[in-house]
Amino acid sequence: MASKIPISVQTILSEYISLFHERIPNTLEGLYLHGSIALNAYINGSSDIDFIAIVNSDLTEKEVKVLSNIHRELKNKYKKTGMDGCYLLWEDIGKKQTETKKCLYVNEGKVGRSNHVINPITWWILRDKGISIIGPEIKSFHFDVNESDLVDYVLNNMNTYWLNRLNTIERFKRIAFLFPNNLVEREVQWSITGILRQFYTLRERGIISKVDAGKYALNYIPESWHAIIKEAISIREGLNIRYCDSKKQRINDTIQCMKYIINYCNKMYKK
Repeated sequence: MASKIPISVQTILSEYISLFHERIPNTLEGLYLHGSIALNAYINGSSDIDFIAIVNSDLTEKEVKVLSNIHRELKNKYKKTGMDGCYLLWEDIGKKQTETKKCLYVNEGKVGRSNHVINPITWWILRDKGISIIGPEIKSFHFDVNESDLVDYVLNNMNTYWLNRLNTIERFKRIAFLFPNNLVEREVQWSITGILRQFYTLRERGIISKVDAGKYALNYIPESWHAIIKEAISIREGLNIRYCDSKKQRINDTIQCMKYIINYCNKMYKK
């Protein structure tokens, strides 16, 4: 496997491939990595293994159950590292979400059906920095994605998923002091670094890791939000350094920082 793939990930992938070939033979024809591994930003114990798997035909109900068991076994064995991806046919690679039917996807060891993984961000990273494990080189594929698609998708995501998440945090802020610290910190790092990666994409028309997006934002976001951004980066990297004085400050700064970013991006980039 490619040298940029961490040894711990290579171990999981080798076992996954072996189990797949053994239990659903003559079916898996392609396996490609995107996400943090492709961006050279994988954090052991924090990052997922983001993948696109190519099968040569739609899986039967029996095969889906077998596949579900494979992922459940791997999740139980490697508790800190999840596989997050989907199963496509060759003709699905690079297509727009509206042109594909719901596909099998896996997250946290559970298998379901959705086409949310088929989006401009996935194709952009796969096209530019993806890693081939099984199958033809990625450069041989056509990806139907451009800057306009990327910007439209990110703005929509910001005003749906991230806005909804912001509203949820705001609803619960009065009782946030009752939540365990690890739950609050998980929300801080997920929401702040996640929305800052969207901020970077809208400004630069590219995609980088969440940590790098946080460091980038420190050069452009008002200083009043630097503490919460630095704290989110520290949590993401598994460090014990904290920049906020209290749980209340973490929650309030997360809310206000997210509001600032959403308002700024809508003002600057919304048509």
